[in-house]
Amino acid sequence: MKKVLLVSVTALMYSCAPLVCPEEKQIKNMYSEDASPKEYKAFLSLRYGILKIPIYVEKGEGSYIVRSPQSGSILFSGKALCINSACLDLPLTPDGIVFGSVLTGYEKATCSFGSVVFERDDQVYSRRYIFSNGELKRIELTDRKKDRLIVFEYGERSKEGYYKSVRVSIGDVSFIVSVDELRR
Repeated sequence: MKKVLLVSVTALMYSCAPLVCPEEKQIKNMYSEDASPKEYKAFLSLRYGILKIPIYVEKGEGSYIVRSPQSGSILFSGKALCINSACLDLPLTPDGIVFGSVLTGYEKATCSFGSVVFERDDQVYSRRYIFSNGELKRIELTDRKKDRLIVFEYGERSKEGYYKSVRVSIGDVSFIVSVDELRR
């Protein structure tokens, strides 16, 4: 009788206790927007089918310079990209694509077997960051204004800490951003 009571009480405690994510703090520290390098130069390639567009990204003093043969030089700060008088609020910075530095600290974490999911809703985008075994694997952004899903699928991470390739899917369109070279 005592064993049945003990098992019942233990089962009740586990069912009512909140699930604690053991990797949550480590993931927050490693993938925080503040964890990315303060300065770097990256040579990227955007690939869509047989089309390959080289892109140069330079970060320094909190701002980015992005250059490509098609667009010339674009300067932006944070997630705001302004060209002439038009500004776009980008869902990710180049740090988010290159290093996976995407967490702001305002996300809510949930865990399941082998994965941790961070979620945040900022009225423009509903965001889900999916980690498996401590590595960023996928980001799902729902654009609330255009009612569309944008998915970032992260590939292998290099020894230097950057992702070698990221597949970006917007509806039926899919392209790959790969890091060809990175200098700090």
